[in-house]
Amino acid sequence: MATPSVNIVIPQASDFSFTHISKNSDGSLKNLNGFTGESKLKKHSTSPTSHSFTVGINTITSVVSLAMTSGVSVNIKSGRYLYDVRITSTGGSVERILEGTAEVTAGITT
Repeated sequence: MATPSVNIVIPQASDFSFTHISKNSDGSLKNLNGFTGESKLKKHSTSPTSHSFTVGINTITSVVSLAMTSGVSVNIKSGRYLYDVRITSTGGSVERILEGTAEVTAGITT
């Protein structure tokens, strides 16, 4: 199954949150028991600079949540970025479950 692509908008210098329901190719909820998640935002895929999201996983609803505090987003220049979300099982299997572009919009009151 192809990795779902979802574009997001992050207001600079503001708290940000986003949720995604993770599903299997047949539409059923993905079993996320025992998984951990990580997510980064970069200007381009080979950029040495990245900004991390906090990733939460609800194993009952298969909801994966991304969050970034205003303390992190205030340090990101406005513009277009790339992000992805990877999950890792307790056995070490890694899967990218979400990707897309992120538009960081300029803050006036920072």
